Amino acid sequence: MTAPPAHALLRLLVALQERGHRVSAERLHDGPMQDFTAILLDLASVRRRLPDELADRVSSIENRLRATTVSLHQPPSPFRLGHDARSALTTGLSQRVDGLLVDHLDTDLCFERGEPTGGEIAVALAAVQLLLMASDPVGTGKRARLFARCDSVGLDLELSVQPGRHESAVDAARADRLRPLADLLGAHLHHDPDSGAWTAALTLNRPGAAGSPPSPPPVR
Repeated sequence: MTAPPAHALLRLLVALQERGHRVSAERLHDGPMQDFTAILLDLASVRRRLPDELADRVSSIENRLRATTVSLHQPPSPFRLGHDARSALTTGLSQRVDGLLVDHLDTDLCFERGEPTGGEIAVALAAVQLLLMASDPVGTGKRARLFARCDSVGLDLELSVQPGRHESAVDAARADRLRPLADLLGAHLHHDPDSGAWTAALTLNRPGAAGSPPSPPPVR
C-alpha cells in the first residue's frame, strides 16, 4: 500500500525547511560571523596597547560579542548524522513546535518495538506543525501532548491540544479549520466545542505491512 499523496507533500515541506535552515546557516557563517571574527581580532589588537583599566573594559566588550555570536548560531538540524529516530523527533519538536506553536509540549514516545524512518519522522513533524497552525494561525495553544508509537506496521500519532488563554472556550471556527486538513492527512479528529480542546490521531502505515487497509486509530 503506497503512502497517501498528502504524506509526500509533508515530506517535501520538511525538506524545504531543512534546505532553508542550511542556506540560512551558510549565509550567517559566510557573512556576519566573519565580520564578528574580524572585529574581535581588531579589538584584541587594540586591547594589547591599552592600560590595564581600559584593557579590561575592551575585554568585557569582547566577551559580550563572543556571547552574542554563540547565541546567533542556529541549532543543528534534527536530521543530522548521528541522530537516532528518538533524537531526531524530539529535536525537531523542540525546534519547531515547543514554545513556538504551543506554550508547552509533552511527548510520550514508545519506540521499543521499532524505530520510525526518516520519512515517517518528516511526516510526523510536518503534520503536527500544520495541525497546530490550523488550530490557531495567530496565537499559541496553552498545552499539547504528542503520543507516538512505532512498530513493524508503522507509526501511530496522537496529538491533543488545549486552547490558549486568549481564546474563547467556544470556537466553532477551529473545527472548520482543522477538519479539512485532518481529512487530507487521513487523521481522525475529535473537537470539544465547549472547551476548544481537540485531538487528532493519525497512522502512518508502511508499504507492504500485513493486515487490512488502515483505518484512523481510535482516540484514546
